[in-house]
Amino acid sequence: MRIPDRELEEFSERFSKRYILKKKVNALLCFFIAFCGTTAVLYSRFVFNNAIFDRLRYMTFWGTIFTSIVSVIFGIVCIMEAKKETEVTYRWVYYLRLSSATAEAVIFAVVMIGLLPMFRDNPDLSSYPGFMMHLVLPLTTVASFLLNDSPVGKPKVADPLKGTIFIATYAVVMTILFGTGILESEKAPYSFFDFDNTSLHFSLFSLVGIFVIGYILSWILICLNMKLSWIWFHDIKRTKKRG
Repeated sequence: MRIPDRELEEFSERFSKRYILKKKVNALLCFFIAFCGTTAVLYSRFVFNNAIFDRLRYMTFWGTIFTSIVSVIFGIVCIMEAKKETEVTYRWVYYLRLSSATAEAVIFAVVMIGLLPMFRDNPDLSSYPGFMMHLVLPLTTVASFLLNDSPVGKPKVADPLKGTIFIATYAVVMTILFGTGILESEKAPYSFFDFDNTSLHFSLFSLVGIFVIGYILSWILICLNMKLSWIWFHDIKRTKKRG
């Protein structure tokens, strides 16, 4: 049965308004993420007087910088999408966002695991940089990705690997730096990089485990994104019936 033109117009108008609202909200969220990440880095440098090069040993620090840059870029993209009322992103942008969300999800998972008694790590959750980098950024970045980004199709086995590029690159670089002695073992940001005082089995288990966790989280993020990205439009999927 043909839907009256008036109902189609009303549906299109409701959908358009909701789409613009979605993009504006996410743009604000992206800029909020960038603000939190930037201020956390500046706080660490100028309030705690930490040397930037020294802090770059930590995946959390690199992840914060990476996520902040990606968030600024995507916030601008969201504004463009709101003005044009259409998706202007590409697959590589989607996977860039996925990599950022996966990195933040892994950071959150590592922080939670690091709180367990069998690990020697003591994640900082009380200071401003620690709270922002370990909790606020991971949760807001994941939420932004899940609820905003337009899916690019049902994931193939290799697709989640694209979400692990950041953490895999970090792990390889740090393993080389600490494994070859370029960086001294006592400067290891995490216990599994302390090759002089940690068994090889533990280090391998931890590194492989983090990569596996990253792959699984990347897959979960893709699947959840496919289900949740349309939540903004759940109540306007069908035109209202006239009485």
